[in-house]
Amino acid sequence: MKSIYVVSLITFVALMCLVNAGIVAASSLDVTVNEVKLNGIDITSGSNIVAGESGEVVPISIYFTANENASEVEISAWIQGHRDEAVEKDFKDLIEGKDYIGRLSLKLPEDIDPEEELTLYVRIETDAGNWEESYTVGMQRKPYEAAVLFVSVDKTIEAGRSVPVDVVIKNLGRHDLDDLIVRVGIPELGISKSAYFGDLTPTDKCTIELQLTNSTVVLEGEDCDDNEDARERRIYLDIPENVDAGVYELVVEAYNSKTSESVKENVAIVGTETASNVLIPVSTKEVETGKTTTYDLIIVNPTSKIGVYEIIPETVEGVIVTVPQPIVTVTAGGSKTVQVRVTAGSKEGTYPFSLDINSNNQLIKKVTLTANVTEKVFASNVTILTIVLAIIFVVLLIVLIVLLTRKPRTEEPEESYY
Repeated sequence: MKSIYVVSLITFVALMCLVNAGIVAASSLDVTVNEVKLNGIDITSGSNIVAGESGEVVPISIYFTANENASEVEISAWIQGHRDEAVEKDFKDLIEGKDYIGRLSLKLPEDIDPEEELTLYVRIETDAGNWEESYTVGMQRKPYEAAVLFVSVDKTIEAGRSVPVDVVIKNLGRHDLDDLIVRVGIPELGISKSAYFGDLTPTDKCTIELQLTNSTVVLEGEDCDDNEDARERRIYLDIPENVDAGVYELVVEAYNSKTSESVKENVAIVGTETASNVLIPVSTKEVETGKTTTYDLIIVNPTSKIGVYEIIPETVEGVIVTVPQPIVTVTAGGSKTVQVRVTAGSKEGTYPFSLDINSNNQLIKKVTLTANVTEKVFASNVTILTIVLAIIFVVLLIVLIVLLTRKPRTEEPEESYY
């Protein structure tokens, strides 16, 4: 009975081996990889040579021979733990017996230990199967590098406000960064603000103190506040009130005597032209030649300061545009209605005209209104016909009244003489 179980077990194991062998055969690619170079250094045989520094973009070359035909070929490479940053490249078909060179460019990770060995994966995928191998590569940090890891700022900034900019700086170099300064500014406007970030160490070092009965044991480092490899600060940048609205480049720079690093962010500054709003209840009206009509403009001031606005109409042939109150003051958060009068000329037609609304000598809004001028008509045909019919009706009515009120004539009997 035991022999039966033994035979069955052997048979099961053999079948599993065959299945596994079949899977491996189906998923493996028959190639001979002769050499893999990272940044010009042969890493196939193992080496203590540092193949690159953190953050570098380095070339990778794979020299191999195809031992079978294959198509739909793709080669890729990545650093362990950074698969989402892998580089991939479509490759030519493989022909049995031919030699090939696959070339890639890979960006090495930014945040690594000061000296670290990393694992590089190289992969060849085809419709005939895949080939993959890992290699140990040496890497190290640059001597001095301040990285601007994070910048947070509102994408839309209102003129005249103080804008908070949150910045995170990290030391990605091998040595301490002493007396680090961070400057935030918009060069085009000539404004900037600086903050002192202090010293940053290559890695976090903290004091761990164990309070024993008669002594204190310090295990490592110093105070954590003075031994951070990253630090966050909030810097307030003052935006002038009279700045022109538009998209500007915000520059964040971290620097000291050894290094300098900067990043740029696009921000939209909302000037007074969009900080205020102009509402037009009716933008098109009809007016007879020689007549005057009135338009209403509602100026809204959503800012926290009193706004002074000037309404300037343009000169248009065919109509006369006037503003009885060309300068108005609107309280903070309030609104005011301004009247625009349009007097039509002698010619009919459609006359669009514009008005500039200025504040602080800057255009905040240009509005366009339209006047449809029509000829003066004393009475339409229908009106004339109605008047004529009314007159006829009145005349007939008078005649009828006269006829009804007229006394009937009495006839006298004729006398006969015999």
